[in-house]
Amino acid sequence: MRSNHSRHVAKFLRRGGALGLLACTALTSPAFAQSAQAPQQTDQLDEIVVTARRTEENLQSTPVAVTAIGSEALERAQVADVTDLQRTVPSLSIATGAPSSSGFSFVSMRGQGNLQALVSNDPAVAIYVDGVYIPRPSQGLTDLFDLERVEVLRGPQGTLFGRNTIGGAVNILTADPTGEFGGSVRIEAGNYDQVGASFVLNGALSDRVSGRLAASTKGRSGYGQSIPLGRDVWDQDSDFIRGKLKYEGEGVELVLSGDYNMIEDNGQFTALNSFAPELFGPTGSFGAFGLGTTLTNSLHDGGWYDTYATGYFVPSSNPNFAALPQEVRDLYTKPLGNRLEAYGFGLNASFDLGDVTLKSITGFRFSDTDGVIDTDGTPVPILTTWAGYNSDQWSQEFQITGGIGESFTYIAGVYYSDEQGVEFSRSQNFGFLPYNATTRPYAGFAGQNMADVHNTSAGVFGQGYYQLTENLRLAAGLRWTWDSRDTELHNFSTWGVAATCNLQRPDVVGVCTQTQEVKFDYPAYTLGLDWQINPDMFAYIQTRRASKSGGWNTRAGGLPAFDPETVEDLEIGFKATWLENRLRTNIAFFHSWQSDVQRNAAALTPAGASTQFIVNAGDARVHGLEFEGAFRPWTGMELTSNISLMDGSYADGSFIEQQAVPGVGLAGCRLNTAGTASICPVDRSGEELPQLPKIQYNLGATQVVPTSFGAVSFHVDYSYLGEQFFNPVTPSPYQSATTQGIYAASNRITRTPGYGLLNARITMEFDAQNVEVAIYGKNLAGEEYSTRHWADVYAAGLGFATDFIGEPTTYGVSLTRRF
Repeated sequence: MRSNHSRHVAKFLRRGGALGLLACTALTSPAFAQSAQAPQQTDQLDEIVVTARRTEENLQSTPVAVTAIGSEALERAQVADVTDLQRTVPSLSIATGAPSSSGFSFVSMRGQGNLQALVSNDPAVAIYVDGVYIPRPSQGLTDLFDLERVEVLRGPQGTLFGRNTIGGAVNILTADPTGEFGGSVRIEAGNYDQVGASFVLNGALSDRVSGRLAASTKGRSGYGQSIPLGRDVWDQDSDFIRGKLKYEGEGVELVLSGDYNMIEDNGQFTALNSFAPELFGPTGSFGAFGLGTTLTNSLHDGGWYDTYATGYFVPSSNPNFAALPQEVRDLYTKPLGNRLEAYGFGLNASFDLGDVTLKSITGFRFSDTDGVIDTDGTPVPILTTWAGYNSDQWSQEFQITGGIGESFTYIAGVYYSDEQGVEFSRSQNFGFLPYNATTRPYAGFAGQNMADVHNTSAGVFGQGYYQLTENLRLAAGLRWTWDSRDTELHNFSTWGVAATCNLQRPDVVGVCTQTQEVKFDYPAYTLGLDWQINPDMFAYIQTRRASKSGGWNTRAGGLPAFDPETVEDLEIGFKATWLENRLRTNIAFFHSWQSDVQRNAAALTPAGASTQFIVNAGDARVHGLEFEGAFRPWTGMELTSNISLMDGSYADGSFIEQQAVPGVGLAGCRLNTAGTASICPVDRSGEELPQLPKIQYNLGATQVVPTSFGAVSFHVDYSYLGEQFFNPVTPSPYQSATTQGIYAASNRITRTPGYGLLNARITMEFDAQNVEVAIYGKNLAGEEYSTRHWADVYAAGLGFATDFIGEPTTYGVSLTRRF
């Protein structure tokens, strides 16, 4: 059998042949540009320019809590995709584990997040690439390569950035072409059979046109080993390319860009965290099948951390396999793995019309991702899921900026987007149960949930700035958004729909097709005051409002639409430089008010398929403090730090759930439609807010040492992300003691402990050869951690919880030639 190492090297050579040829050519050819001398070292901190208000400003005089990370800092911190940003930005948490494709990133900022962002359900933190809104979370995991900088704006950004910015926005700016010929090539290798190559080529194509081309390919073996399958899991292969053309004329600037990214892996790194003995023990519902020992041996804490990750059902091991329906057998034998394809095009045009500047941002984004995951993380076929979605969106934005007199400036614009997509999931449940079409039709059940989705959004906005005095400025802005959310469902399981599904045509036997349409409109605003106290000190206060769009529950029919979620906040900030610009300190205090909070709930559908749905779950409050600092104590040394402290809770009595409880005649409850059980209100306002780390910090140090041949740079950073809760639950007091025990266990499990990661990078610059050699490592302390404890179905009838395991210690070396 071919080794993983040989397989990955062969794949790398096949895909990277052209890159390798270019790398060899560049590494052996003379430099066409002057030798890149190490930049002159200074004790003063560099000035940082940001576009947090859709125009270029100095970071220290921008009245927004924003973190800006330039290309060199991104490379030092080893930021490869959006998930790595949580190691460098306060109040930012990014979860990646999900019972679907690994190509999802669930971004939460200041406690505003969404753990089920699909085509019909938008994220709470917007991601922009070169001004184009990225509608789906999968594109947040694409490679971050050849960037100018990344800006992370915290707090509601609804006025200038639009919908789905209740937590903030991530603004990714890729490197533009320049007229100077140059570029770089890089090859690298590391543990887990890591191999990679990349190049950047830049130069003038004519007097007015320049171009830039960047491409990379990389791959590695898996971080875990599946004993049942006899292979590793969570390997990854990625190919990326981006091209840009820039035209500069008299008062006109045009930038045309296009990019493509394909990422594949052979399964997420999951392991069983816990199982409910009430269900799987000798006296439990599934106890007769003797699964207790198998599940115990599969526990994450039982010693299988490095050797047992996941597996799918092996047909030969189950004598009931032949009796299962064909669609179930097809799903059982579908191999674990994930695939993400994403690409897009953009055209940014700027026209200087004298007193005003007109800007146009045209974009197209496509993403297609799917994955098969053994959701329970054991050899027992309790739940396997195949899920994914695709999305294509056209968007157009026009902006106009200008001023009236010497005291007033403004920005105004209009926006429109049209997105169409499909989301789906197919799952098998309880494959260990003997199948019988009459008595156990749900054994090995393959549930289908599929939806065609069409989303449109339109907005108009304006924001103005009036200079009250030389140092005191007033800002005010307003935006209005109109959304249309249309879906057509094709599901096996339905809630609230007659079993005959006579509302619409059935496409396939057992599949119910339903059409759903809803429209929303809502405002966003900004009102603030800032004060330039002196050239080194700046203070501001502002209040803002933003909304996350409403949508549909597509994984079961007949449920009502959920309304937009709204956040209003108050933020006070102080930015300062000290010691002749050697020390920078920025601090922000905030308090946010959330209303109509959208939350996930997990349940077992009447047909037996596990799914989740979303409701507006009352109101919540979050408050916190954020600090960012940088200091150059001596020549060549820079120290950086950031910290966030947050807390929050639901408003008392605002989150009420209607919970099914066995029994009748219970006080304060009503009977279900069959009259056999009760529906009881349950106050869930005492639960922890999901994905809200109460403490998070990062410490970094970089020392550059000049040498006779160039320079040597030493960088080290340590980041800590505090504990988080992902799916807390509350039982009705009328539930049985057994059920209440299961709920209590689920709450213990969903608490994901905090963890800290130590990373380092050493580089050697050889000026005469324009060569850089780097040695790097991540998680050097060998921290064993989980990015998420998934207990969503523990108390919902399936009785298990899964760990999504974090990356182990990785290290490597790279060789870069610049020309």
